[in-house]
Amino acid sequence: MKKVLIATTALVMTAGAAAAEVSLSGNGRMGVVYDGNEWMFSSRARVEFTLSGTTDAGLEFGGSFRADNAVGAAAGTAGSVFISGAFGRISMGDVTSAPEALFGDLASVGYMGDSQGTAIYGGTNNIPYLTLDNGTQSAVLYEYSAGAFSLAASMDDGVNNATSTKVNQTYAIAGAYTFGNYTVGLGYEVIDYTAAGVANTTQLELAGVATFGNTDVKAYYADQEDGVVDSALGVSVASTFGATTVAGYVQKVDFVAPGDVTWYGLGVDYDLGGGAVLSGAIQDDDVTGSDPVANFGVRFNF
Repeated sequence: MKKVLIATTALVMTAGAAAAEVSLSGNGRMGVVYDGNEWMFSSRARVEFTLSGTTDAGLEFGGSFRADNAVGAAAGTAGSVFISGAFGRISMGDVTSAPEALFGDLASVGYMGDSQGTAIYGGTNNIPYLTLDNGTQSAVLYEYSAGAFSLAASMDDGVNNATSTKVNQTYAIAGAYTFGNYTVGLGYEVIDYTAAGVANTTQLELAGVATFGNTDVKAYYADQEDGVVDSALGVSVASTFGATTVAGYVQKVDFVAPGDVTWYGLGVDYDLGGGAVLSGAIQDDDVTGSDPVANFGVRFNF
């Protein structure tokens, strides 16, 4: 009888571990924002669904999407799904480009993060990646790591899901090497234009990340051909002292027109505990006549 009970208990534990799961999480924020002209209130709340499971052979699969993006997730233009194993990880949906998957952006500042800034790329700390930023096409991202090496490749299907018409298709590949507290890598991106007589746009990126105790440093250089940008470079530093994190960045983008623009920002976060963070930042650029932007508030994670 004892052996039967042990076997039954093991079976129940195994079944539970292999069962697919759906979990809820969320985030929110509330505060004030200065857009260069006026102060205004800013708040929001979001709920995210996270799906996960494991096959009998040990392959992991899952996905995630926000409640406010449920319609887009059903169409493959928001959220994402994945399957992973010894072969690597394959993700589809609203995924990042290969270089962004490996390198990310410069340090985020302020309680609004990347969504508050003066650059045409959204937040001023966003590295100007070339591909997978229009949100209307389904895409695939492949990632693989072996020891100190990491590889990624991405492409979209070139079809606008809203109109079912063929539009510009994008491709990207990236590789990174990690040694000790340092990571360096290269990325290459292409926009394959369908319009007759329009040259394809390409971009080569070099990125580096270093960690020194509680301080993270990130830098990049991007060189673009036949696009709106000639070149771009940036560096950021984020350092944590107890419950306080100070982060700053500088980014210079050389546009074909109107020319060079430099953005910079400084932010401070204070961890209140329990998922709440008090956060503020100021950001500006060197464009004549433009005023600094700023925000201050509280971020919540549930």
